[in-house]
Amino acid sequence: MMITTAQMEVPVKHNSETKEALILGHCILNMNTRAPGIAAWQGSILPIMRALQKYHGEIHQYPCLEAAVVGMRRWWHVKEQYDTFTFRSVARMLSKIYSNYFRRSGINKVKLLGLGLSPTCGYRYTQSDPSWGGRPKEINPIELIKKGSGVLIEEMMNEFSGSGIELEVMDVSLSLIYPDYESRAPATKEYPSTPSEALEEIEAFLQTEISFEPKEISHISGLKEDLRSKKTLVIPRKLFEIEFEKVLRNAERGIGISLIEDIHSDEEELKFMSSIYASMIGNLIVAGHEVRFVIGGFPLNDLIQNILEKLEEFFPRGSFSIKKQI
Repeated sequence: MMITTAQMEVPVKHNSETKEALILGHCILNMNTRAPGIAAWQGSILPIMRALQKYHGEIHQYPCLEAAVVGMRRWWHVKEQYDTFTFRSVARMLSKIYSNYFRRSGINKVKLLGLGLSPTCGYRYTQSDPSWGGRPKEINPIELIKKGSGVLIEEMMNEFSGSGIELEVMDVSLSLIYPDYESRAPATKEYPSTPSEALEEIEAFLQTEISFEPKEISHISGLKEDLRSKKTLVIPRKLFEIEFEKVLRNAERGIGISLIEDIHSDEEELKFMSSIYASMIGNLIVAGHEVRFVIGGFPLNDLIQNILEKLEEFFPRGSFSIKKQI
């Protein structure tokens, strides 16, 4: 296995035998799952979303474990608060499911794109303080920034080690995802210092052109408020591929996109994935978010059927919508 930050200056050409996949940190396509106060987009990071249409490999988005396990009214956390037996076990199982799927699929190269500073999804930097816990207190966010990876990224790297799959890891610069990123930037020298430079770095990592208008990212500089729309479109990954243009139009209206990954191989993995997705989606609903579940015109598979059954058992009719068409 090779793990790199993949800050490439010259794109590398893949040979015809390379089968590649990309795993996106959840809030790259759906900022609505982030903790309150730290979302610089209403839903998707739009330039990255549009670029996915040109990406040459499979596209995946892992579920947000923070939203699933802790919920949407969580405080900002540091890594130590997620470094628990339960949370790390969940992260380990999710990593195993992805690794198993890629081996079955013959995919031999995976790119993993996390989120800078996240205690779960960060790679180059995370936020850490062993003293956190108990009574909330005033904080200085800069003092929490430490070199290192978040819990899920650590588990992903451990799982892929020795798997025979080449793994490249990078995380999105805070300059593209955080309101008031300028105050944190001095403590994170390895990240690009502007939104446009952050997109250039991701373009090199994906080896896929990312086009954007300057006005599309100009809102991030000097941004102080949280931009979450609290609107999410939940859609099976295969339908996302088929109906990409329609999904993109939803994203351009500020709606976050959450993909359902049908990658399990047995009953244990099915049960796990059903619970994680139902918990993540359910916690969005509990927090008052608008959730629209699009199932397409296909027969419901076991995963989607299980998720809907769990949600319909817990919530009264009308708490979320189920549509066949986007």
